[in-house]
Amino acid sequence: MNPLLNYLLEATVCLAVFGLFYRFCLAETTFFAWNRTYLLGSFFLAWLIPALHLPLTDQSAAFKDTLVLAMPAFDFNANESQVAPASAWMGLQPLLIGAYWFGVAFFLARLGLGLLLLYRKASRATRATWGRFTLLEHPEFEPSSFFHWIFLPPRNAEPADRDWILAHEAAHAHRLHSLDLVLFQLLKITFWFNPFLRFFEKALLEVHEYQVDRQMTQKHAKDAYVDLLLHLIRPVPQHTLVNNFNQFQLKKRLKMMYRPNSSRLARFGYALSLPLLAVLLVFFACESSEEQPILDQNGPEQISERVMRGEIFDVVEEMPVPAGGMEGWNDFLRKNLTYPETARSEGVEGTVYAEFIVDTEGSINQVELLRGVDSRLDNEALRVLKAAPSWSPGKQKGVEVPVKMRVPIRFKLN
Repeated sequence: MNPLLNYLLEATVCLAVFGLFYRFCLAETTFFAWNRTYLLGSFFLAWLIPALHLPLTDQSAAFKDTLVLAMPAFDFNANESQVAPASAWMGLQPLLIGAYWFGVAFFLARLGLGLLLLYRKASRATRATWGRFTLLEHPEFEPSSFFHWIFLPPRNAEPADRDWILAHEAAHAHRLHSLDLVLFQLLKITFWFNPFLRFFEKALLEVHEYQVDRQMTQKHAKDAYVDLLLHLIRPVPQHTLVNNFNQFQLKKRLKMMYRPNSSRLARFGYALSLPLLAVLLVFFACESSEEQPILDQNGPEQISERVMRGEIFDVVEEMPVPAGGMEGWNDFLRKNLTYPETARSEGVEGTVYAEFIVDTEGSINQVELLRGVDSRLDNEALRVLKAAPSWSPGKQKGVEVPVKMRVPIRFKLN
């Protein structure tokens, strides 16, 4: 699969897993700061995990002592017609990539337009200073905030209400909630196609309001604050970049305000996210690898002496080459391998790993099985390898040397 498409697919799975865990394990707790950290951490991990490439050494017993060149796996299909769907998929990938970049450009332009409209909105307002904040008043404004800007309608007959609204929006600003929304917009640009984005946006806005509601009720009477919300709140168009006082999720906010604080034991739910993170790292960030042998640094005379003693080399400067190159090698295997009929009828498939030595004359000998699947597939792979034509021998410091090779042959059924 194309690396970009693979990255996007893995990131989508990460977001889905993080979102489902939050929904069923964390969303109902009253640890609002922890929930906010979890949500923001999910954004960064969705970007990061698929991009990581952590080496995972293969310690399989079959390969501990075979640090040799692994040739590309040869796929032997029971029915060659299986190639057609793969070709169709390969042709579809450029279209998917083009559609993705079109979506990125669209949502990036949308973010730029939103920032421009926000600036124009601020430029036509009456400005005033309130501590470190800039108050922007206009008849069309609803109470909302964006970093140090607080948008307000003109002064009304209830100064107390205005003071509470200012305190509410200032609490959003002090907690840098606008920065969270900007980060979410960047996530939306990257993964605009992801169906879980709406869930994360809703969850993040809820946590913002829960945090501010708690701060307000700690400093003021809870019933008076609730009365203010009921008096002032009403549905308004939501701007994706501002924290809006008139949030539509009033019922959930009131429920959370009157909910008893979660017990300390509930914090163990966050610890459960660590094994979840470990699983995602293993599946999407770790890559199987093996130790790579170091090339011999001896001179030609020492190399010749070692060949005379019958030493076999693992990796050399000029590795053996099959007749006709890799294309000729694949063509040989394709023409000579036969899928055992009994194994085919029983649905047996898998990858056979074999090893052989290309000697100084280029002949193949000492063909052995490293890891098998089924005796019928194993024997067929060994039979064909023993009948393989000679290769061009490997060379180290210009001296022809025997080299050990490893070949994976994958038997596949449609």
